[in-house]
Amino acid sequence: MKDQQFILVDYLVKHFSGTLSQTDIQSLQKIFEDDPTLRDQWEKYTSQGVKSSDAQFWNSLDLDQARAKILTYEPAKTAIRPVGIRSIRNLKIYVGIAASLLVIIGAALLLNTTHRDKQIVADQVYHYKNDVLPGGQKATLTLSDGKTIALSHEQATLQEKNGEQLQISDGQLHYKQNSELAELATLKNTLTVPASGFYRMVLPDGTKVWVNSASELSYPLAFGKSIRQVELRGEAYFEVAHEKNRPFIVRTAHGDIKVLGTAFNLTAYNSSSSNVTLINGSIQLTNKNKTTKQLIPGQKAEFDGSDMRISQANIEKETAWQQGYFYFEHDKIQDIMEQLARWYDIKVIYQGQITKKTFGGSISRSVSLAEALELIKRGAGVEFVIDQKTVTVKNKN
Repeated sequence: MKDQQFILVDYLVKHFSGTLSQTDIQSLQKIFEDDPTLRDQWEKYTSQGVKSSDAQFWNSLDLDQARAKILTYEPAKTAIRPVGIRSIRNLKIYVGIAASLLVIIGAALLLNTTHRDKQIVADQVYHYKNDVLPGGQKATLTLSDGKTIALSHEQATLQEKNGEQLQISDGQLHYKQNSELAELATLKNTLTVPASGFYRMVLPDGTKVWVNSASELSYPLAFGKSIRQVELRGEAYFEVAHEKNRPFIVRTAHGDIKVLGTAFNLTAYNSSSSNVTLINGSIQLTNKNKTTKQLIPGQKAEFDGSDMRISQANIEKETAWQQGYFYFEHDKIQDIMEQLARWYDIKVIYQGQITKKTFGGSISRSVSLAEALELIKRGAGVEFVIDQKTVTVKNKN
């Protein structure tokens, strides 16, 4: 079946580029006789007709590279992940032949270098007004003298005003303590990750941090002798280097997280509250009202200036973004769109009364916005309109 899907994609591209021959048509008829469901897919995709202006685009697609990406798919590493979304109320959506074909074409779209220079691209698959490419690895580093540097995944060496060198390698920012500790502790850097971005870094003590979209992390070039302290606005996943006599503290608008060595995810986007999920180790949480609680692995705490609520966490849901996908569980459409808005850097508008049902499922963060919305709307009972970087959500008629 997979081979026939690949072949059908080849013929679809020929159709849209105007190069489909009589021999190809005869071969298609044989395929349709063997599997009538593929005829349905063909008619669905070709019913819109062919625009002569699209021929150059379809001819430029690198299907061989896209096909290789699908065939070498590994769940933990893939850039294109076959996914679906299901309603919690027993409505399950499975990605079938149609979605498989679209994933292959979508991979080709994303691999087309002529369409990767900007995030807004033409939608040649789902018939939206346009499509939006997913976010990627990008951030801005503000040095202690106020100078800002755009970061990417490329290897580079940066220099602070005192001569301290910072390294970008393996797609992440590395700090190493080479100068006097006291001098470095007075110098602060800030890593700012925009909407549609993420970035990884290793702090001077060896702590690893994954910083999510629309987030900001501030920290000294070196930690003091008695404490390691950083400040977070947004979301980050921490793997803290263990130091028994030098605790690690993350400050947020609603309270502080104190650890010795552990892994946890901290979300501090919301202006009214923050939440932290402990993966392993232990943490001490203190809110602005000086209320203190100890968390054990698998627990999640939501906290604000005066209150603190502890519950069992869904670890996969809380850390999915760090692994490269969205994970929804009992989420309203507004909660789902909030995550998509940060990753695709879009504005979301709601038209009319939107369903209050909750939904669940997973979607790779590597797919385009149009593909993500197509998967969502199958189970959510809503329609989407994409106009540049604005998405309108409305109930399905």
